[in-house]
Amino acid sequence: MPHERSRSIQYINKLRILSIYLVVTAHVTIGLTMPLTPLTFNWWLGTAIFYACFCSIPLFVMISGALLLAPSREESPREFYRKRMIRVGVPLVVWSIVYLFVRAFIDKEHLTVGRIFELILTADPYYHLWFLYMVVGLYLVTPVLRTFVHHATQQERLFVIVLILILANAYGQADNVLWQNQRSIFTLFIPYIAFYLLGFELSRIDPRRRPPTKYIVLGVLLCVVYLAAFAPLFVARHGGVGPGRRFLFDFFTPPIVLPSIAIFWIARRRDALGTPATGFPQKAVEWVASTTLGIYALHPLILNRLQHALRNHTSEGRFLLGVLAVPLVTFVLGYLITSVLMNIPVLRRTVR
Repeated sequence: MPHERSRSIQYINKLRILSIYLVVTAHVTIGLTMPLTPLTFNWWLGTAIFYACFCSIPLFVMISGALLLAPSREESPREFYRKRMIRVGVPLVVWSIVYLFVRAFIDKEHLTVGRIFELILTADPYYHLWFLYMVVGLYLVTPVLRTFVHHATQQERLFVIVLILILANAYGQADNVLWQNQRSIFTLFIPYIAFYLLGFELSRIDPRRRPPTKYIVLGVLLCVVYLAAFAPLFVARHGGVGPGRRFLFDFFTPPIVLPSIAIFWIARRRDALGTPATGFPQKAVEWVASTTLGIYALHPLILNRLQHALRNHTSEGRFLLGVLAVPLVTFVLGYLITSVLMNIPVLRRTVR
C-alpha cells in the first residue's frame, strides 16, 4: 500500500488541475457572455457556467491550507518566509510588470505613476493577478495560523471558519448592494483565511467516513433558499456580469462554499478508497499539476491573442462551441508554454 503522503499528493494534484481549468473556463465564459443581451438563453447559460467555476479559487486556497498548515511541517517562521515568499514573490513581481506592459502596449491604456501605484495597491495589475497578492497575505499569517490550528480544538477551529465565512458573505453582499468599495492588498486575504483553515480541517478528517445525509440535505436546502432570496436582485442587476459591476454571488456564498467543500472531499475520498495511479498516469498528473501556476499567469495573454475567435459567438451553437473549445485550447497552450519555460533556468521561478 502506498504511503499516505503519496495518496494526499495525488488528490491534491488532481484538484490543482481541475481548479486551473475552471479558472480558464470562467475567464473565457465571461468574455463570451458580457456582449450578450441580458436574460437571454445564452446569457443565462454563460452566467451559470461562470458562477459554477467560482469553486476554483476556494479549492486552490484549501489545497494550500491542507499542505502548509499540516502538523508534520516543522519550520521556523523565518525559514517559512524565506522559502515561500521567494516562491510566490518572484512570479508576483515578474507577472505584475509583464501585465503592466500589456496594459500599456497591448490594451493601449495610459499609465501614469499614480495609476500604477493604484493598480498595485488594489491588486489589479491585471484582472487575474489579485490571486497572487492574496496568497502573499495568507503566507504572511501562516506561522500564526499554524500555532492556532495546532493548539485549538476542532470545535474552536470550525467556529472560526464558520464565523469568517458568515462575516465575509455579509460584508460582500452589503458592499455589492451599497458601497462598491475597492479591494486593497492589505486586507484582501483576510476572508480567505476561512478556506485556508478549511483545507487543513478537511485534510484531517478520515476520508472513509461518509458525511451524514441530513447535512447534505441541509446544505442543498441552504443553497436553494439563498439563490431564491437573491434571485430578484440578481435579475434586476443582470447578475453583476460586466465591467464596473460587482458580483452578487462571490466566493463566500453558500452556493459556492458548499460545492467547493464537496469537490475537495470527493477528490480526497476517491483517492483514499480507490487504487492510486502509478507509472505514466501518475507522472502525467504530477507534471500537469506542476504547470498550474504558469497556466494561471499566462492564460490572459493567450486569451488576448485568441480574442478574435471569441467575438460574434452570439448564436446558440457558436456560443456553446466557444465555451467548450476555447478553454481547452487555452489550457493546452498554457501548459505547453509553461513546460518550455520550466526548462529555462532563468525563467523557471516565474512559473513554478
